[in-house]
Amino acid sequence: MKNILLASVFMIYLSAFGCQNTVENYPVDFVDRHTVFEFEKKQNPLLLVVEIGENGKLSLNKIETGTVSDPSVLSEKIEAIFKDREKAGIAEKEIFIELQGTIRGADLENLIKSLAAAKAAPIRVIKTIRSK
Repeated sequence: MKNILLASVFMIYLSAFGCQNTVENYPVDFVDRHTVFEFEKKQNPLLLVVEIGENGKLSLNKIETGTVSDPSVLSEKIEAIFKDREKAGIAEKEIFIELQGTIRGADLENLIKSLAAAKAAPIRVIKTIRSK
């Protein structure tokens, strides 16, 4: 009887506290590549594009900045850029993510979390239409 009571209390605890969803939802938009770069024809100097290469390497505006498995270097650079912009009175914090290859869902989620932690908003993922 004691074991049944302990098991019941444990299950109630898990259902009430331990099994809650701890993953935050970050707003991410998916946009077409041609509309992004058509819209930015004038080459907006504030445009930030994070590219994910075939080998998982990250680059920020064509400058290598770590890997998808460790986006901390990228986050540090983005935070520095945003601090400089804040000092200059610029509120622009939009970031585009462009996939050059494939990426695991968990790695993309980790990257988005690190960009959100650096206060990037909105975060937009560029959709690429691949022909078969």
